[in-house]
Amino acid sequence: MLDLSAVDTLREVAEQGSLSAAARTLHYTQPAISRRIAQLEREVGQPLLIRSRRGVYLTTAGELVVAHGEALRLRLLRMETELAEIAGGTRLTARIGAFPSAFVGLVPELLRRLRKHAPSAELMLVRCGHDDALVRLRRAEIDIALVFSRSNLEGRQPDLIRVEIAREPMLALLPRGHRFARRRKVDLATLARERWIVGAADDPSSVIVAACRAAGFEPEIAFRTDDALATQSLVAAGLGVSLSSPWLQEMLRDDVVLRQLSDPVPTREISAVAATPTSPAAELLLELARTSALDH
Repeated sequence: MLDLSAVDTLREVAEQGSLSAAARTLHYTQPAISRRIAQLEREVGQPLLIRSRRGVYLTTAGELVVAHGEALRLRLLRMETELAEIAGGTRLTARIGAFPSAFVGLVPELLRRLRKHAPSAELMLVRCGHDDALVRLRRAEIDIALVFSRSNLEGRQPDLIRVEIAREPMLALLPRGHRFARRRKVDLATLARERWIVGAADDPSSVIVAACRAAGFEPEIAFRTDDALATQSLVAAGLGVSLSSPWLQEMLRDDVVLRQLSDPVPTREISAVAATPTSPAAELLLELARTSALDH
């Protein structure tokens, strides 16, 4: 029987691209990581990593071990959940916090997958921004939060577990009658004289403001709102322009358009976050997020 913790180490090495980076993330020494991988390779009977000057990569066998290891983990989590329900006569309660636009597609997809693993789970949904979500996690008011931030911004926080779900390219949101609405791509710098509708004031979530500054201008902020419908309405009325993620396409009004941005395209990183120690619901949701990136 393979050691699942060793499989976790292998997965982390592959994700980080080096033994030293994985050692820092897992709080081990590099020799300890090397020994765990070597032992796992002995148990499997074949190499699991390809080492090169550009980093380390999984072999075909390594990919197979990681994939099956994650499947086994999910099965074990499901077993623990069902055993807890039998022993306590209670149902799993999952309390999920998320940013507003996540309720368009991300949250429903995560809940659909949760229902497959815990059909009787009781659900509570909370709408919250980045900073509010972290406060609620640390107060144990929610089990897991879906948050977004500027790409590569987040630092390691020892009391939180963070699983990246996606990196989304931002799109320009313009009135249909805008002078650039017919363009296939829009250079962000050409929107420097526009008024802007931006989202949360939380620093990690200030994707739009950061993108404008990176393009060489300070945006003139007309309105702040986290409501995707309100943002579209304000843009449609000609009161400003904005940036949005591809998720908005699923609920886009006829009088606004989404257009790709020219390189460098600003991105936002979407993560599932839980506080330690994790609850059974958080463990299951984190694994669902980790093992199958949400399609969008």
